[in-house]
Amino acid sequence: MLSSRVRSAAAVMLIGVAAFATIGESSEDSGKSANPAPNAGATTGDVAEESSDAASSSSEPIPVGTATRVAKGWDVTVNSANLNADAILAADNQFSTPEAGSHFVLVNVTVANNSDEPAMAMTNVSLSMLPASGVAIDSTFSCVASVPDALDISASMQPGAVATGNVCFEVKEAEIATSLLLGAPTFTLDEAEDQRFFAIQ
Repeated sequence: MLSSRVRSAAAVMLIGVAAFATIGESSEDSGKSANPAPNAGATTGDVAEESSDAASSSSEPIPVGTATRVAKGWDVTVNSANLNADAILAADNQFSTPEAGSHFVLVNVTVANNSDEPAMAMTNVSLSMLPASGVAIDSTFSCVASVPDALDISASMQPGAVATGNVCFEVKEAEIATSLLLGAPTFTLDEAEDQRFFAIQ
């Protein structure tokens, strides 16, 4: 009985160590940038040859069109942004109206799975809008209505797969011009180190 309990405790400890090791690898790798895989046959090794360090801060964000490693094996590129997409969302759903003094902002992004495992973007990459106030805006609670050409973060992406679509945020009009897209691993031990700042214009 005692040996059985010892074995069970050891198994639990090994699982915990493996989980922390996985998160640690994400933190180590998130500082690299790479171009999205050109086709579904691309491998992690192919991407590694093109990777380079990417400086990123709120004062020096990553330029539009630059693919950047946000989480282990996962790259994000901001393609463009519509800073006042009120009419677009209203055309899709007449009840989609922002609060007074705010506008819907659509950010078109590309997410690439350059890891060697199939997974969902939402379990690896977290995207939010960062206004000058420093309080991040989550798209899940920001735009509750349907979003045209939305990025499907819940779809399973095979290694080498690339997905492009819109992410919606409701932002105060006075803060839109200085807002950035914030990208980070969904799970991280050091968010300050791992977060990446993207320009949207």
